[in-house]
Parts: sequence; C-alpha cells; structure tokens
Amino acid sequence: MKSVILIVGLALVVGATALLAGDAVVPQKSAAVSFRSVVTANGPVLYPYSIAAGDLTHNGIPDLAVVGVEEPALLHGLGKGNGRFDRWSDTGNAGDAPDFVIFADVDLDGNLDAVSADGDEPFVTVAFGDGKGNFNHGVQPRTGRGYDTQEVAVADLNGDGIPDLVGTSIGAAGSPGGIFILLGKGNRTFAKAVNISSGGHKPNGIAVGDLNHDGIPDLVVANSLSSSGPGNVAVLLGKGDGTFEKPVRYQAGVYSPWQVVLGDFNGDGNLDLAVLTIDGDDEDKIYVLLGNGDGTFGKAKAYRSGMYPGSIAVADFNGDGILDLAVANVTGPKPSHISILLGNGNGTFQPPIAFPVGVNPASLITADFNHDGKPDLAALTGSSGITVLLNTTPFPTQPASH
Repeated sequence: MKSVILIVGLALVVGATALLAGDAVVPQKSAAVSFRSVVTANGPVLYPYSIAAGDLTHNGIPDLAVVGVEEPALLHGLGKGNGRFDRWSDTGNAGDAPDFVIFADVDLDGNLDAVSADGDEPFVTVAFGDGKGNFNHGVQPRTGRGYDTQEVAVADLNGDGIPDLVGTSIGAAGSPGGIFILLGKGNRTFAKAVNISSGGHKPNGIAVGDLNHDGIPDLVVANSLSSSGPGNVAVLLGKGDGTFEKPVRYQAGVYSPWQVVLGDFNGDGNLDLAVLTIDGDDEDKIYVLLGNGDGTFGKAKAYRSGMYPGSIAVADFNGDGILDLAVANVTGPKPSHISILLGNGNGTFQPPIAFPVGVNPASLITADFNHDGKPDLAALTGSSGITVLLNTTPFPTQPASH
C-alpha cells in the first residue's frame, strides 16, 4: 500500500493520523511475526498517559515523548538506535494535566513539534521543536469548550498550505462533547476555535484521511456513547474550507468505540477503518469497516482483540505488503500482552498473536526504533515504565509489490 502521512512525523500515531488512499497493494502470502522485548524499567513520568515517536534531531532515529498528569511537562528522550533511549529532558510545555501527545511539524520549519491535549482544561498545547531535541513552551490555543480535550490530529483542513488542529472534547456532565477545529494562521498562531457535533456523545479517538478521493481531508471519530446509549463511529466529509458535512454514523460494537485508525486493509485503494471498542465483556473487540471509496463504509465486522484492549496501531509487521493491527491488552497484574492481528489482504484478519509485555500496556505506537527497516512497537507499561518490542520477523528478501 502506498499511503501519504500529512504533516504528522516519523511514526504512525494512534488516533491522530492523516492519510490519503493510494495505490492498491498486491497481497502476498501471509508470514509469521515475531518480536523481542527491550524494557526501559524506569520511565520519566509517574502514571503516564500517552507516548509519541518521531525523529526530533534529524538523525534518522525515532525519539520518544511521554506525558502524564503526575508530571505536567513534556518529557522526551532521544533514541540510541537500539530500542533504548537516553538524555531525557523536560523542556517544553504540555499543559496542566496532559493525557495525549503527538509529534507534527505545525509551523512548517522542518522540525517536529509536540502537540498535547489537556485532561483538565479546554486548550491544546503546541511546543515548538528546534530540531536539536529541545522544545519551547509554545502556545496554548483554546478549544472553545469549557471542558477537557481528548485527542488531536494535525492536517491542512482548508487547503491553504498551513497545518490546522482538530480534536475531540468529551464534555462536562450532561454535555455530549464534540469536535473543535483550530485553523492555522501561520506564524505559530491559530484562528478562534470552531466547534461542531461529533455525531454522538463523549468522543475520544479521531483520525483524518481522504475517504472519497477528492483531495480534501475527512474526519472519523469514535463516540463512546450516543443519546440512546450505545456509541458509534461517525464520518464527517470535508468541504475543503475547514468545514465539514454533518456526521454519518456507523455502529461498531454494542457499547463504547474508543480509538480509530485508518488504512487500506483490502488493497482496493480506499481507506478502511478499524475501531477499538470496550464492550464490557471478557474479550473486547476490534471492528473493521471497509471503505467504499466515496466516503461511505460497509457493515462492521468484529475480530477478537485480546482482553481489555487499550490502544491500537497499524503497520505491516511481517513484510508481506499487507497491513496488520497491533493492540495493547490492558490486563493486570500479569500476564499482559500486545496482540498482533495479521491481515489477510482482503480486509479480514487472523486471530491475535500475543507477545508478553509489562503490566497494563497502554498508548501503543509503532516506529523503526533500531533502524533495521522493520516496524517496532512501544507501549507505556506499569506505573512509569516503557516497553519496546523490537521486530525480529524475517522479512521477505524481495520487497512486496506496490
């Protein structure tokens, strides 16, 4: 598959990707997948909430950022190229109670910046990177809502060549929450926030991509609730001027869609979506909805994801040219796992393959941490740990056709 990541940095970031559908893949015979664990036992943040990966210093090696409500700062460490990290620093701001962070080049200076949401306040923090592994305190544009923010994505929503911010707010008691849009004005400033309906209540995950091949970014939002109870996944097609059509709702699970990722899972050149849900049973589900290429989706199909999934990521983990899914299974105290669902190339997925990690893995991301050309995984584990799973899968000697 040939996908384009707009604005967002080196790694594919959960819930905050901006994608365009590209060339169809040529499915290859499915191969096995394997990982080995490299554990950083003592992370920089007590009770971390979110992790991001990207190349902060232009050396081709992914670096990490971690935020958490017990350490309200942007903690970031530089990658050593072997799955480990050092030179942890707290330069840069991340709000009062940061619970989400991504890397993106927001000011178009060629350096990755850190964008974080605040779990207690109605604003987004953008800490601008200097390309040397440092951040300033940046700006904090307000979201226009009197309650906390959840997830944020970065993309050019109105076609002016300037990155914009779009994200979700879950809302105060009795409020459905919604989507906020902060259009970039250049010079590290943003227009006043515009707020629109998410098509449900308590939206959390958000992804941005061109769902109907018109060259305009569209939105997909996971609403954990609706006015009648069960949540939904809502699609909002972009108009090209920073505004969106009314949300179209799709059922995905019986209770609580939580996070969403986009990718071409069946090789037809159209973006599909995978939704992580918390249905309240012993084994929660991932639901996959295949895109029709016109902004609509087919009926959701459920796949086992392992117990209590907490985060989801997408990449080709076994080098067969087919996108796979990774899920952090938040179980405790032990055993806890990251599960891989290998794609079959036709939009279906195989049963999960579990790899042990530390306690309660969360905020899963993927990047090539040891520079061997294979996507690895990193998750927050325990009260302050970081677990990196290095990909040891024997990739095909000839790359898959694209």
